[in-house]
Amino acid sequence: MQKEISRPFDVHKWSDHPEVNKFVNSIYDNNFKLQKSEVLKKHLKVVLLDLYVAWQQHQSMRIGVHMSRNAYKTKSRYNELHISQKTIDVVKELNNQNFINLVTGFNPGKITRIWAANKLIKLFEKAKFKSDDIRFHKNKEVLILRDTQRNNIEYTDTKKTDEMRSLLKEYNYLLSKTFIDIPELDIPKIQLDNTFINISSYEKFVRRIFSNNSWNDNGRFYGGWWQRIPKSWRSKIYINEMPTIEDDYGSLHPILLYAKKGIDYHSLEKGDPYNVAKLYLENPDDQRKLIKKLFLTAINAKDEKSCFQAVKSELQTELQNFKFTFDNLREILDELKNLHPEISDDFCNGKGIGLLNLDGQIAEYIIKKFTYSNIPVLCIHDSFIVSFKQDDFLRTTMNDAVKEVIDNANPIIKRKNFGYSEINNFNYLDRNVYLNSLDYMRSNSQIETSGYLYRKQMFNEYLEGSKRKTL
Repeated sequence: MQKEISRPFDVHKWSDHPEVNKFVNSIYDNNFKLQKSEVLKKHLKVVLLDLYVAWQQHQSMRIGVHMSRNAYKTKSRYNELHISQKTIDVVKELNNQNFINLVTGFNPGKITRIWAANKLIKLFEKAKFKSDDIRFHKNKEVLILRDTQRNNIEYTDTKKTDEMRSLLKEYNYLLSKTFIDIPELDIPKIQLDNTFINISSYEKFVRRIFSNNSWNDNGRFYGGWWQRIPKSWRSKIYINEMPTIEDDYGSLHPILLYAKKGIDYHSLEKGDPYNVAKLYLENPDDQRKLIKKLFLTAINAKDEKSCFQAVKSELQTELQNFKFTFDNLREILDELKNLHPEISDDFCNGKGIGLLNLDGQIAEYIIKKFTYSNIPVLCIHDSFIVSFKQDDFLRTTMNDAVKEVIDNANPIIKRKNFGYSEINNFNYLDRNVYLNSLDYMRSNSQIETSGYLYRKQMFNEYLEGSKRKTL
């Protein structure tokens, strides 16, 4: 049985495109005559646009929408369009008029799901606007503070929050003007078991999330489809029609943990921090994946039980040759403590979330440097993707960022793909390596599918339309 494809209702889908307004007005005038209200029309517009986006993403996509009037908080900073319980009236009327299909959420944890019915799909197919004409509302909150239960909570702005928000808005604006895609994908989707990841303009919005009601916990940047795709696909990303490189801070969190204690990890000459002596799996890659996951989980977990449960839940299906008992995992944890006595007291006591804050600060430095230089950079927490022509700028900025944030941390930066400056340097050092690198670039250049070319054309038309609006 195929797993249901669904996502929550997005109250910030918006467009000022004239054809969008004509589309909404037509449905409103012909079907909501007895409820004339500009407020109601705004709610109808948001629901229709989100239904359109869902239909574009996948024919089976369903939207989870709350039908309890208590679920809508119009004065929240996370609801800048002030979408209220009138959404419920819109959904009911659309269902009465057979524009949508609706399944009530009877089961615990399930909310009502809606999706476009044939009557609405026929109107979508005739619509004179395109996917790229629908974006997020400009005032959608980008700076999120959450409580210990991971619920978004309200907060009072300060000079610091204003600065963080300003950077994020500039960054999202730059991303909105940047064509980010994978040329070999004719259909812009990557299938993952019973789900999929959309490669689209809707999936470029980035937020910064802080945890535990504290601006000192977490602070990483989230959002962007490039964060969710498998690592094997990331090297195939093109930015503004250019191939990319990805630079990754090697073993960043162990190095940061040592640096917090005033120790330069590399000065200890221990090598790979995830390389314990005993073999638990025959495949070296599987072995490292297991040890690394346990290490990183342990420095974030509050206790051994939650640590072991999390590791087992994530890797049990993938690493079937390892028996995920608590005793076996505790044995590996003891090996890690013996390998790292300097930081052994930081395992399984919840201190690691402070490391997320440090790598959030490092990412902030890099994003700021690139954004204010008008150069797109894609953040994947502790690795970054840029056009291959920006390889030197990225490497320099990544080194500067660590020095700016914390002393005694000197992570080794690893690279995926060849950068432009890197290849040209080979020309002076070793002609054969230079020629081989060029051959590698040519052999790995992607064929531009017809779907990719169409998306590029649609994006360029969107950019042209945006420019005309600002003139």
